Amino acid sequence: MKTYDTKSKISTPAGRCKGTLLVNLRSFITTSRDAGAWERLVTSLPKSDRDVLCQPLLVSSWYPIGVWNRALRTHIRSAGDQAAEIKRVARYIADRDLNTVLKFALSIAMPDTIVARTGMFWSRYFDSGKVSPRMVKPREWVLTITGPTGDDEGPSAMNCGEGVSGWVEQALLLCGATTPKVTHQRCRFRGATECLSEVVW
Repeated sequence: MKTYDTKSKISTPAGRCKGTLLVNLRSFITTSRDAGAWERLVTSLPKSDRDVLCQPLLVSSWYPIGVWNRALRTHIRSAGDQAAEIKRVARYIADRDLNTVLKFALSIAMPDTIVARTGMFWSRYFDSGKVSPRMVKPREWVLTITGPTGDDEGPSAMNCGEGVSGWVEQALLLCGATTPKVTHQRCRFRGATECLSEVVW
């Protein structure tokens, strides 16, 4: 008797993000807007996201990455200059994390070493995707990001673009660089096979 393979096509697994992102986003919103701004944002999200965000959030726990993507996107859409707002959020997160849970990193105190470890920092925020840093010459690096592009599978475009730019620039400032600049040059959300950013200081 003829048999058929009834297995469905393997899909990309759902990604996760560390709670520090959600905790810091909540803090940023309530500090820069007003005490009720976070609650209004949460109320506007799908029920599954609300169920996550209404529970106590722990900085060291893992949460569905789609919750982070949609919460961040909802906040950014309300900003006049969205690119600048993404950078402000990213810099806020870098400043808080590098002075608390990632304080060990500042003991390195060298811009080159910080950039060389961006892959490690990425994995502390996301369990999907990968950042590969490469030095071009002293004080000039490129960061390549690969990974899934689905909203519930990996970090969204704003994370890989202005988000990475803002975080890395703030990290470099904290360890002594005077004029860091990160430019997102290629994006896998716009047809490229990978995201690529140039880092100079």
